[in-house]
Order: sequence, then C-alpha cells, then structure tokens
Amino acid sequence: MLILLSERMVYRMTFIKEKIRISIGHLQANMYASKSPVAGIEYTPSPYKEGNTPPADAVWTPYHGEELPAAPDYHAWFRFTLDVPEAAEGREYRLIATTGREGQWDATNPQCTLFIDGETAYQAFDTNHTWAPLKPGKHTVNLYYYSNAGGTSVRLNIAMAEVDLSVEKLWYDMDVPFMAMKCLPGDSSEYASICNVLDRACMLLDFRRMKSPEFYASVKEAIAFMQEEFYAKLNGGSGVELAMFGHTHIDVAWLWTLAQTREKAQRSFSTVIRLMERYPDYIFMSSQPQLYEYVKEQDPELYAKIKERVREGRWEVEGAMWLESDTNLVSGESLIRQILYGKKFMREEFGVESKCLWLPDVFGYTAALPQILKKSGVPRFFTSKISWCETDKFPHDMFVWQGIDGSEVFSVLSESYVKNLDPGTVYASWRNHVDKKYSNIHLSTFGYGDGGGGPTAYQLEVFERMKDGLPGFPKLTMKRTGDSIDEIEAQFNKNAEQLRFLPKWSGELYLEMHRGTYTSIAKNKKNNRLSEYAYQHLETLSLTDELTGGEVYPKEMIDKNWHTILKNQFHDIIPGSSIKQVYDDSDREYAQLLGDASALMDAKLDTIAGKIGTDGGTFVYNPSPFTADGLIETADGYAIAKNVPAHGWAVTAPITEGSVKAGERFIENDCVRVEFNDKLHIVSFFDKRNGREAIEAGKEANVLEVYEDYPREYDAWEITEYYKQKKWLADDVSAVEVIGDGVRAGIKVTRRYCDSTIVQTITLHEGSPRLDFDTEIDWHEDHVLLRSAFPFDIRSDFASYEIQFGHIKRPTHRNTSWDQAKFEVSAHKWADLSDADFGVSLLNNCKYGYNCEENVMGISLLKAATYPNPEADRGMNTFTYALYPHTGAVGTDTIAEAYALNNPMLTRTVGKQEGMLEESWQIAASSNPGFVIDTVKKSEDGTGIIVRGYESRGGRASTTLELGFDAKKAELCDLMENVTGSLALDGRSVSVTAGSFEIVTVKFTL
Repeated sequence: MLILLSERMVYRMTFIKEKIRISIGHLQANMYASKSPVAGIEYTPSPYKEGNTPPADAVWTPYHGEELPAAPDYHAWFRFTLDVPEAAEGREYRLIATTGREGQWDATNPQCTLFIDGETAYQAFDTNHTWAPLKPGKHTVNLYYYSNAGGTSVRLNIAMAEVDLSVEKLWYDMDVPFMAMKCLPGDSSEYASICNVLDRACMLLDFRRMKSPEFYASVKEAIAFMQEEFYAKLNGGSGVELAMFGHTHIDVAWLWTLAQTREKAQRSFSTVIRLMERYPDYIFMSSQPQLYEYVKEQDPELYAKIKERVREGRWEVEGAMWLESDTNLVSGESLIRQILYGKKFMREEFGVESKCLWLPDVFGYTAALPQILKKSGVPRFFTSKISWCETDKFPHDMFVWQGIDGSEVFSVLSESYVKNLDPGTVYASWRNHVDKKYSNIHLSTFGYGDGGGGPTAYQLEVFERMKDGLPGFPKLTMKRTGDSIDEIEAQFNKNAEQLRFLPKWSGELYLEMHRGTYTSIAKNKKNNRLSEYAYQHLETLSLTDELTGGEVYPKEMIDKNWHTILKNQFHDIIPGSSIKQVYDDSDREYAQLLGDASALMDAKLDTIAGKIGTDGGTFVYNPSPFTADGLIETADGYAIAKNVPAHGWAVTAPITEGSVKAGERFIENDCVRVEFNDKLHIVSFFDKRNGREAIEAGKEANVLEVYEDYPREYDAWEITEYYKQKKWLADDVSAVEVIGDGVRAGIKVTRRYCDSTIVQTITLHEGSPRLDFDTEIDWHEDHVLLRSAFPFDIRSDFASYEIQFGHIKRPTHRNTSWDQAKFEVSAHKWADLSDADFGVSLLNNCKYGYNCEENVMGISLLKAATYPNPEADRGMNTFTYALYPHTGAVGTDTIAEAYALNNPMLTRTVGKQEGMLEESWQIAASSNPGFVIDTVKKSEDGTGIIVRGYESRGGRASTTLELGFDAKKAELCDLMENVTGSLALDGRSVSVTAGSFEIVTVKFTL
C-alpha cells in the first residue's frame, strides 16, 4: 500500500539520506585493510600477441607508473612477481589494476589480460573490472595491455591490497537498498521503510577511528542488524519477476579490428569463468560461435573450462547464427548458412541445439526471418534494437512475429543489451515493460558490452541482495535464457487466450534509425554480393563437375570460405559503420575469396566445356535460375546467346548483329526508345510493347542528386529526415560519347561534381527493354549523399521491394508517422512501382538504399561519412543499376532480369570435339517460373543433392522439378537439411507445391 508522508517528515528524511550517503562512503573508503603498489614491474611494447606469453626476445624496461602512449591499438606486456601472504581471517588479497578511466565506456579504453603462473587467461582488467582475487604463495604475473582510447595518455597503476570482507559486505548490504530508496517516490511508505532501517544501521557504526577494533566490531553488529531488520523482514518485493542472466555484447569488429576481437573474447570469457568460481548462482549466456572459435584457437585451457560450465548448465550457448549478422543486406541463402553453420558448431562443440535467434543490436529485421527461423528449428527471437526507433515507439515487448509467408515465431524485446545491474536499472526495466498483462516476467540481461567486459562482481553482489525483491521492486531470478522464455511464452499464450487478443506484428521490424547503413562503404556491400553469388555458383558448378566425372566436391574449401563471408556480414562490418582498418582487412579477405572462387570456377568450366561433344561454337554457362537469352562478351565484342538453360549450359552460335542504335540524345531498340535532354537526363522512356511512357511528362529521370549529409549523430550510420532540405545536381557534363557494338548501343556520359568524376555508360541491348547504367565514380567528397531519381508516370499507393525469398510492399504516401519514418528503406536486387497495367523496376547489382515518395523512386548510390572511417567510400566505385519496364504488376520478368543483372553468363570458345556431355544441359529446372531455384549444392551429409527454391510472386506455385541426374529418392527437408517428408520421384522429376513466398528444400539421394 502506498502511504503518503507529511512534508516535514519528507524534509527530515532528506537530511537522513545525506547521513546515510556519507556513512556508505566511509565503508567504501575503508574496505582495504592495507594497499601497496607492486614493485619490480617491467614492460615491453608489443605487437599483437602470438601466444599467451611475452616474446622470448622482448627488451624489458622498468615501469614506475609513467604515461603510456595514447596511440590507437597500442599493446604492451607487463611482468612482475608477487609473494602473497596468507590473509587474516575474514580478509582476502587482491591484485588491483587501474588507469584513471574507471567507470568510463569500456569498449575502447584500456583493457588487460591477466596471466598468473601459466598460459591461460586468469581474467581481465578494464574500466569496470579492476581487481582479481589472489591465492597465497609466490606467483609469476604477466599482464597483456591494450588501449584504443587515443587522446589523453594513461598510467597503469598496479597494487596489491588486503580487503576486509566484512566491511565490503556491509557496504553492499547498505548501498544496494540506498540506491533502491533513491528510485522510489520520496513520500512513499517503501522509501520511508528503507530509510528508517538504513538510518538505524548508521547509528551502530563507529567511525571514530577507522580500521580500529571498535570500527570492525561495529561493522559486524551492523551486518547482523541489516540481515535481521532489512533482508529478513523487508525483502519480498512485488509479485513480479525480472529474469536475469549475465551477458557481454562483443561487436566482432567496429572501432577495433577482428584481431582485437580475438583478445576481447579471451578477456571477457576468462572473467566470466573467474566470477563463476566466486558466485555459484551466476548464469551467463553468450552467442556467436565465431567468438568461441577464437577462444578455442588461442586459449584451449580456457575453452575447456567454458565447455565444463556449459555441461553444468551455468554457461548458456545460444543465438542460432554464426555471428550477429545484419539481416537487411545479406542474401536469404546467407541467412540460412549463418544458422546452418552456427547451429552445427553449437551442437558439435557443446551438445546444444539452439532454439533462439539472438540479435540484440542489428539495424532492422527482414520479414523473411520468421520463415527462415521456423524452418531452421529456431522458434524464438530476441532483440533490443527496435526500442531505439526515433519516431514511433514499438508497441510490444513480447509478441508473435509473422513473416511474409505467414510463419510465426515468439519474440521478446528488451530495452537494452549492455545493462548495468543496479536498483535504478531494475526499476526502469520493469517500469518500461509494456506487456505486463501478458506476463509478470520480464527478460533482462546484465553486463558491460559492445567491446566486451561482461558482468562484474559488483553486479553479482547486487543480484544477491535483490533476488528476493526489495520494497517497491520486482524480485530478481538468475535463469537460462531458454528457461525464462519458456515461462514467458506459456504465460503469454494463456493470458492472450483469456484476454482474447494476441499481440502480433506482421512484416518487417523496420528500425527508424541507422538508414545510412544501407549505403555506407559501398565496396564492402558489393564484395559481399559478389561473394554470396560466387560461392553459390561454385557449389553448383562443383556438383556439376563431380556428377560428370570430374573432381570431388571441395566441401572443406567451400565451408571455410563461407565462414569468411559470414564473418564479414557482422552487423557493424557490412553496414559500413566500422573503422578503416576493418575494411582494409575485409578487402583482403574478399580478394582472396573471389580469387579462390574465380580460379576454381574457371578450372571447372574448362573441364566441363572440354567434355562436350560438339561441332564447335560458344559454350555459355548460365548461373541464373531462369532459362534466358543473355548478353555475353566474346573476343569479338558483345553478342546475344539465345535460350541458355538455367543452372546449366548451351553450346550456341551467338547473335552478333541487331537493330539497337544510339545518338547523342537517344538510344533505341525494338522494345523501347530513350530520349535525353542537353544535361543528358532522361526525358522519355517509351515502352513500345505496352505503348506506355514511363517518365512523368515534363520531368527528368536519372537526375544525379547531391544532398548535404550531416546527421544529428552516428555519421556513417545515419541519413536524417532533413537531408532533403539542401540539394544540388551533379549535372556538369564534360564529355559525351556514342557507343555501339552490334547488339549493344548507348552513350557514355562523363560528369564533374566538385572534386569527383562520374562516368555512366547508358546502354540497351538487342531484344531487351532493360536500360543499364554502368557507373564509375571517382568519389572525393565529404558529408554528401549521392542519389539517382526517377519520376515515373505511374500512380500507386505502394511500391514493392525485393527482400530475401520474396518481396514486400511499402507506402508511397506519408499519411502517418510510421509512413513518414520510412523515408529510406532497404531492398535487394530491385524495387518496383506498378499500376494494374504497367510498371517499372529499378534494378541494381550491389545497392540497397531506396525510397519512393508518390511517383518518384530513388536509389542511394554513395555516402561520404567521416566517422568512424574518414576515408569511407572515397576513391573508385563501380556498380550498375537499371530500369526495366514491364506489363502489369511486378512479377517473374522483373525477378528474372534482376537475377540476370547480378549473375552474368560465362563463356568459353570450343572447337569441334568428341565428348560425353550434351551441348545443352542443366542440373535442375522448375517447370513453373514462379518457383525460383535459388540454390543447388551438395548435402551437408555428403549423400545427396540439395535443391532449394521459393515461391517468388506472393501466390501459390505448383511445379515439377526436372533433374539433370539420376536419383534414388527425393525427400522434403527443412533448411538445416533434416528430412521432414517423402516425395514421389518419377524418373528424373518430382512435383512440389509452395505457398506464398514459401521456401521449399528438396534432398535428392544419389
């Protein structure tokens, strides 16, 4: 019951509160019975460590507390010996390391790995972890120091102290309720009750002579009083529960490199192990197999200790994915591989079957995820980032999330993932819990993160004092994530049934923030797209080669390189929000990935082409899922290859002549005519087949717009809503060249903008209405956003945007705040604006940022942020976007053209030769073009072939899968390749049916 107190009593309690604060301060200041600096310290600057001991040839210098360099990524080893005496009863010796930056953000401030008498990490020191317990005896100590702070230099202060555990205990016993009291209304009975007990405890303390026998005796008396009068009587709290578990969010790269993340994982995990020895109720959860693999490689003994805690049930391995990947930008197959490799690692290394996708810090969540999760055996989803939305508050913190195909997963939203554990945080967590009527349990992590660190002894001591509930507070429990979500979901379902309302969210979880991440660091996004397709193609070609008597499928190499692709999809790498050094690393890794794939694909194409029986011609391989005519490049120039099978090849005589033509102000073929004005902007794009003009009368298209880009904060992450207020045009044409090459013609336009050069080769090719903009930009600008805009002569309230395994619609109007917030959105290979009769798709081969307001569709091409990477996007950028007009609403034609743009055909010249292979062949085909075969690979168990496709138009697709090989049986599988049903195999064909945007995976056993 809330009882209001008189003004005089509240006024008096203000003075009492100050007395309590002073008393608690005395306790904190007198916890150390003794403390002295460690003598005989030596140090040596060091590169990244190669093992867990200092270099044998290191040159050591005595260290007396001098300033250490503030250089980024600075490392050094410190060494010394300790002779730790036997502590008196009720006391403990501790090693203390501080730098003067305690309490500051620990992601980039000094962090150290402590090694005592061995080569396994003992624990970490950082701005929140400043002490380690010591055992009696002589010890050899190595301390591996890292700082990325920059700016002000720091000093490392190392001391050994004897701690009086009674004084420390009383400090916790009084400080925790004191902090709780300050959260409560000053006129509440709960406030008064806590204040009264603490006031009486203060009266028992003797501060006349600190650290005297009288002082210690009074401490023990006060401890007994607090246990009896507060923790035994006033504990109990409310009838609600905050389900806690320790966690540390480690960004795999961000303001530090991958090399530093290896150290962060070792530091953070060693601290967890050390604290678990001290606190038997402590439960910790960590995601990301990539981190575990780092620890396994560099500290096997620590890794063994982690595995032991996992077996005990105190260390929870969860999260489903290989790492916490972005979900807006990566392909559907990448999301599947994230879970496939992630779950496989957890199962094989820890015996754990992951059931919850853990993505607290990702910048929006694709509507394709619920189906991918459901078909991967992951029925739950946890996030926090959606609580960051700038404009609209997300209405739930527990809900059913429904995806584009209708799949549903139970989802939990927490307001933070890097929480302190103190009464203020606990109070706010429960107060901010939205769906209280659906569950009296709220899930909450605790522990420092971003740059690792994790929970502290202080936080665990707070838990011990709050676990039964303080007056006015929920009780705290320490549980495994899975167990807590089990309980929450059970309550949620029961209460939803009783209330006759189920909180549900359908479609994407759009983050009203960080919209610049669709565009920043364009080369990285391009390399990811290229790598995703390269390794899907390599899998199919390798399988084809093996089936036709060639080399064994190179699974080990493919798996290894997929791991590298997945690693670079981390949610601060692919979005473009990391430091320059991260992209230097990823550039090297992508070069290796693409080089490996190209060399092996070339070899396999040569082998396959050499086995074909033919009179000679051009061997054309089509990696796209659609049988098509395609533009190819030969030694004699461009040509058109006709009717090349999907996922297969044909030996053909390409067409080298056509009717396409161009002049300085027009390009034309049998399908469309394009006209330009003197600025080389498009003023007409006429579709001859449909008799429709695509561009609004009196408007100009492919206008390169430049906007000032100074976000309120988070430079590389953001595009803010006011960016449209300042616009300039990159319309200074310096050169125009008409080009024509038989089946391809157009104009090459060179423009200057400030310090940058923009070259666009705008072309049509024979038999296609697709207009390509092959673009090269030498970019040297700061804080501007470059976009291309297309005002279409089309009226629709919605535009369509491709996502993984389907597409979604978003409004073109700005009726509500939710609509207005979507001024920049993500898409994959295309976006489209259509009416009932006609539409235009804007395709791309590596771009992700789009918008469409009324009839004007735009695509974001480049940003120019200066933080955290001052060189972001500067230099040469190459990419292609394209216009594709079509009849009726968006459908298969757009999807096929987008695949073709991203998956160009590959060629070889072959002479007359004998061979075992046919001139035209494909490994798998779909009789229904609405069912797209996206992936053909060897099964994970090595016994068969996986064919994965999806219904692409938002309807229902019945199709016959035709095989180019013999199979013994066909079975339906989930995305983890677990068999879920049998199929009737009729020779080399099998029939399947897919619902709207449904993914179907079939395993053919050889």
